[in-house]
Amino acid sequence: MFDSIFGTGKLNKMIFQAYLPKVKASDQDKLSKDPADQYTVLVNPDTYTVSYQVQYESSNVPGAPTEPKYKASSPSQIEFTILFDATGVIPPSAGPLDNVPLVGAVAGLFKKPEEYDVMKELKKFSLVAYLIKGADHRPRKVQITWGRQIYDAVLTSVSLNYKLFTPDGTPLRLEARVSFEGAISDLLREADPKMASPDLTHIRNVVAGDTLPLMSDTIYGIPGYYIEVARTNKIFNFRKLKEGTAVFFPPTKKTK
Repeated sequence: MFDSIFGTGKLNKMIFQAYLPKVKASDQDKLSKDPADQYTVLVNPDTYTVSYQVQYESSNVPGAPTEPKYKASSPSQIEFTILFDATGVIPPSAGPLDNVPLVGAVAGLFKKPEEYDVMKELKKFSLVAYLIKGADHRPRKVQITWGRQIYDAVLTSVSLNYKLFTPDGTPLRLEARVSFEGAISDLLREADPKMASPDLTHIRNVVAGDTLPLMSDTIYGIPGYYIEVARTNKIFNFRKLKEGTAVFFPPTKKTK
């Protein structure tokens, strides 16, 4: 009954997390755990486009048509729009209650909203996806996570469309059309179930409703390991996890 009234669907917002800049070309890719290297969108995109290109070449012999010869597959592109909105039309986050759509919306009415600044939010996003760091002299590789979908890619273009302003010209709404380039396998894969193996090191970003016992149970199969996880991450109040925080889960052998 309560499920039908309040709903139980969990809202997963799109998250961008930058990889650490490489000192040497041979360095392995590692996700940054710095909160400044992560950005969560205000509203999920309502659509996105993935494009693939296959290149062919053919010899131009007059009067002798030839079959195109495969040359290469270009990196695929994913494109979507990110909304930055300070008009107040979009309700503020209700914290853990975001998991419950109706309750979260009602709670948002009674929660004092934090001031949202379009330009500050754009800068936060730029620091993650556009800032040039490392020896490769290009925007950093980012991991885009949305629910079960995981994309590893680099930003190739961004187009900013400012739509609403205050009387003094301060932007109140911005639509950023972004395009990322990544390998085909990256743009098609889902979260690998095998990556939940307890003998691997894991990094998980806290989302609304997460608790250390629940996250530990998902990875290790034993919720009691949360004490060691809390100690490793120096988390003193494991009952109140800050959304977006990167939590490290050290490898361990699963026991019965």
